[in-house]
Amino acid sequence: MTEDTSITGRFDLIAVNKDKPIANDVNFWVLVIEAKLCLADPLAGLPQLLTYAYKSLERQESVWGLATNGVRYLFVYIQPGNAPTYQYMPLLNLLESSSAIQLLQVLKAICKL
Repeated sequence: MTEDTSITGRFDLIAVNKDKPIANDVNFWVLVIEAKLCLADPLAGLPQLLTYAYKSLERQESVWGLATNGVRYLFVYIQPGNAPTYQYMPLLNLLESSSAIQLLQVLKAICKL
């Protein structure tokens, strides 16, 4: 990608949690979900997700994001820096029982925030 490249699009969903204090200093303020066609890999939404989430780093210390195609879920943790960094978590698959259980636990924890 070059400086002349422009990424356009819209959020499929963004949830912002500013009013609730979060226990244990967990910075889960923004959840950006970029949904792609079911056949597309969630990594296809990663550039757009990072672009959206990067702007949030101006107002907070870190951002969690999620790219999904409805079956596979990829959580991403983004931090600012001289060169912002991101780390993606293991891919969770709704159709694999152990992975689906982990996914449901994560989504349940998010709902409790």
